[in-house]
Amino acid sequence: MSALERQAVVDTIVRLGRAMDDGDWVAVRGYLAQEIDTDYSSFRGTPPTRLLADEFVRLRRTGLAGLVTQHLTVGHVVTLDGEAAVCHCDFVIHRWPSDTTDRRVLHSYGYYVYRLQRMGDGWRIAGITQVVRRSEGDPSLHGALRSG
Repeated sequence: MSALERQAVVDTIVRLGRAMDDGDWVAVRGYLAQEIDTDYSSFRGTPPTRLLADEFVRLRRTGLAGLVTQHLTVGHVVTLDGEAAVCHCDFVIHRWPSDTTDRRVLHSYGYYVYRLQRMGDGWRIAGITQVVRRSEGDPSLHGALRSG
């Protein structure tokens, strides 16, 4: 695998996190394949599922509403197999309320396994597994964990 191929995979993942932090949902959608296998069970307690990309974006947008976020990924290990790639990386996700007078936080630490497919114009994410090792703060800040 060339350094350029590896960097293109890493850039796709980093740009996805940046787009979520910026609330640029059109860009988020652009980094995704038509369908995505997701596993957020260690954070949400929900079973793995396959989603259409538009539904994935809708769920992220709802879950992060009212928050300022910072998605950081490091230690990207990329394996390339033809038109497919897998990237393991560690993450830190910081979450704060948009209301700066609200001092609560929800920060999570763990790792991702991303599956990507090469499309005509670049790499698209086709699978995301998030393994949370630890979270600190108020889980009710995140839309997926809010009760009611």
